[in-house]
Amino acid sequence: MDREDPRPWYFLHIPKTAGTSFRVLLENSFHLRQICPAYEFHAISRYSDEQLQQFRLFRGHMGYSLVNYLPVKPRTMVMLRDPMERAVSHFEYISRDPAHPRHRIIHERKLGLKDYLLDPELSAEVTNAQVRPLAHVADRGTLKELLAGSDDQAGFARVWRRRLKDVLPPDDELLDVALRRLEAVDFVGTAETLDKGMEVAAWLLGAPTGQSLPSLNVNPGRTRLADLPADVLELLEQATVLDRRLYARGRELFARQYRKMLDGEEGSAPEALCPMMPEASADRLVLDFRQPLCGRGWHQRELVPGKGILRWSGPGRFSDIHVALPDRRDYRIQVVLADWLNDELLSELKLTVDDKPIPSRLLQQQGETRLEADLNAFFPGPAGHGLRLGLVLPYTGVSGQGGEERINHCHARKVGVAVYRFEFIPV
Repeated sequence: MDREDPRPWYFLHIPKTAGTSFRVLLENSFHLRQICPAYEFHAISRYSDEQLQQFRLFRGHMGYSLVNYLPVKPRTMVMLRDPMERAVSHFEYISRDPAHPRHRIIHERKLGLKDYLLDPELSAEVTNAQVRPLAHVADRGTLKELLAGSDDQAGFARVWRRRLKDVLPPDDELLDVALRRLEAVDFVGTAETLDKGMEVAAWLLGAPTGQSLPSLNVNPGRTRLADLPADVLELLEQATVLDRRLYARGRELFARQYRKMLDGEEGSAPEALCPMMPEASADRLVLDFRQPLCGRGWHQRELVPGKGILRWSGPGRFSDIHVALPDRRDYRIQVVLADWLNDELLSELKLTVDDKPIPSRLLQQQGETRLEADLNAFFPGPAGHGLRLGLVLPYTGVSGQGGEERINHCHARKVGVAVYRFEFIPV
């Protein structure tokens, strides 16, 4: 692998493979403007080739079609999962998510997993669902034609199925294509070794390792294979014949890449991301979460229309950022808060610099709640060396439950306070 390779990264997200958690790690390594907003294929049509070449990270449920479509071939990452476990998880996800187009069908017909697998049309969604995205055969010209003939993602999916159902190769050839592409991707991980996969991905990206990331889009009450009857297991085996061969090879490839990381066969590990650099704004320096994250203990970015980007602290009690100030002088730090778990927790919020507590105070300013502290010039040491600015909470708790009309992808994540930005005011 060439660490100087200028090509963008693409995370080929196969549903229900721990991809949502993995995606957050990737997004943390890039400035928001470097990440293509499109997550479904039709949305790619909004961007010209010139615009697409400006992005450094693509991610989404777009299969290998995106590799075929982009003007520059990206470096590709993919996560796999035990195919039978993935198929069960996918069915239960559909049955839990009212927004899924097949959710209503399952409930109106009162279908269980066995009934679902016996239905040829419905079960197509879970049949070899990891091989098929890697074996997409449409070239760039065909994809542009299909995009031009559809108005939205649902329309694109319909014309895709009509156009390609008669030109797909037989199963053995489909598997051969998927295996060749799997051999060529820059990273392949597995849901069962997610923590190690995040280590390798961070190493490849030059991102800090050891980030504490919550598990997202996980069903804590999911059915275990051991609890299923023999006839259902047999149906699952039939639906995942190709996927199981792909998954076995994926495990071998990941184990090899993990060993290379440990042994340093591809050169020394890259330096961690540089400290986050505040931007000058009027009378102060401002640091927000559009930047790549260099820090620990934060949930994914969230956009609040009209307000900006925030991150919730959590799931642990400690969160920090690594920031480099341009000169050695006195600053007044203000942490602009967007929300908090409860008022009791807010009253006990503490601020640290390089793991040392400093006196702080809560105040209301310009309609915002801020945590303020004075940072003396001698405290952080040499100018530009970077300092750890931390938030310490007495506890974190459950927040962000899903409503009746949408699935809760975070599944009772633990949070503390939500932060918009950090401001450094020269004194």
